[in-house]
Amino acid sequence: MHFWIKATRPWSFPASTMPVVLTAAYVFYQQQTTDLSVSWFFLPAVFVAVVCYHAGLNMISDFNDFKTGVDTKESLGYKSPLVMGVISEKQWKIVAHSILLSGTGLGFIMAISSGYHLLWMGGIGLIAGYFYHIFKKYTLGDLLIFVLFGVLIVQGTFYVLTSELSVTAVYLSVPIGLITTAILHANYTRDIVHDLQAGVKTQASLVGLRNAKIEYAILVFGGYLMVVVLVFFEILPLLCLGIFLTLPLGIINTKTIIKVSKENLTPILDLDEKTAKLQLLFTLSLSCLILISLYL
Repeated sequence: MHFWIKATRPWSFPASTMPVVLTAAYVFYQQQTTDLSVSWFFLPAVFVAVVCYHAGLNMISDFNDFKTGVDTKESLGYKSPLVMGVISEKQWKIVAHSILLSGTGLGFIMAISSGYHLLWMGGIGLIAGYFYHIFKKYTLGDLLIFVLFGVLIVQGTFYVLTSELSVTAVYLSVPIGLITTAILHANYTRDIVHDLQAGVKTQASLVGLRNAKIEYAILVFGGYLMVVVLVFFEILPLLCLGIFLTLPLGIINTKTIIKVSKENLTPILDLDEKTAKLQLLFTLSLSCLILISLYL
């Protein structure tokens, strides 16, 4: 059983659940400060559906990387049970599609209550995520992750809770989308040599190691800068500037990637994990600051 748990990569779930947490905190803030009508009943279902999609699409992505030779026993970083020969291809696909079907079923149930817009948002997420390996191959992986884990999850959560589409939700998705994309970009940068050998043109391999380092810094620091912008335009409360207390971790991660070379990428072997911890701290801190501002 532990092989199946490992197959879904549960340590990656904060990348998808934290945007839900942030959106819920912001919706509560809006409910208290405006006349926004909110239904909290389906919030647990949002978490379950997001995790189902994330888990199932993780497995589909790993399957495609295995079949195309991108992931092998010699690859750096995480090696799926499929690569290690612990689980058969048939079993892998059955479980992956079953998990995705469960998430889709929950999505249909929520759409009955919130409205049909959830169907196209969920559909885009499912289809784009399912064919992620194609986006990745043609340097669009970073953009796709920003849209899926930033814009779509935040807008989708906002819509389920309020039955409204919101431009403000799109603005809110930018900082968390940038930080989350940095997780993937750290992974791409670590695998830059191997991906080139496998014929995969990720954003990092396209721009080269030097520019990949710059992009990582832009993604991390851009998340903090966007919080400043949102505070300036009064989308977020002033207290949210306290998010800069988490910035030292981002600086440490950026210094780590700046120092590596193609000859020695070992220092960033776990940078994706460290960036995921930054994303978790960033989102939880921002969510808490939003809520605390209501009582100050």
